[in-house]
Amino acid sequence: MSISIQRKIGVTTWIFGQNKLEKTAKIISEMGFDGVELYVDINQTLPQNVKDILADNGLEIFSMTPSNVDLGSSDRQTRTVALDYYKKLIDYGAELGNPIITCHEYIQSQMGTTYAGSRDNLIASCQELAVYAEKAKIKLGFEPLNRYLCRFILNSNDVLSLLAEINSPNMTVILDTYHGNLEEANLVKAIQECGDKLSVYQIADSNRKGIGFGHTNFAEHFDALDE
Repeated sequence: MSISIQRKIGVTTWIFGQNKLEKTAKIISEMGFDGVELYVDINQTLPQNVKDILADNGLEIFSMTPSNVDLGSSDRQTRTVALDYYKKLIDYGAELGNPIITCHEYIQSQMGTTYAGSRDNLIASCQELAVYAEKAKIKLGFEPLNRYLCRFILNSNDVLSLLAEINSPNMTVILDTYHGNLEEANLVKAIQECGDKLSVYQIADSNRKGIGFGHTNFAEHFDALDE
């Protein structure tokens, strides 16, 4: 495994459940991590408070994960609500610095349901958000999720095709090893094909437990990230 590149490594805050951010930040800092993927209720928490808490614990904000809103819905009002939420999230992120704002499909139960949204609506929404984010000097990252959660953007091929149609320099790729273990034929190849479009790489083992509790060969992944 290559050790030539020092990677900054963080933890997503939502895995700590209902803990207050002060407690979560303290735990993450004491564990020796560099920063966080932040999930926060943007209507309940002032960005300056978040910024101060994380800075006091020596933590950067790498990215922000969104609430579950539907950018691809066939219902115009539902899409408007989703777009308004993301624009607020982008503004919120801009006040924190320049975290990458994660975008993804609407997460839904796939058991006995029919989804009325469309890929075309998803593309149009992302194009609108990309323009908005570029003005705020914020980058977006689209994350493929597995087939049990969504329908259109499941793997690296899907997300690269999506990016080509969105056609914005500030829309990047976020890959997650858990979802990738379900959807990618070869995660190393997925990393290589995303290349410099890959902005965040989320690591969890094959069973979504901590590193070493599954069968993922992370040495190969890190070598691919170094290339």
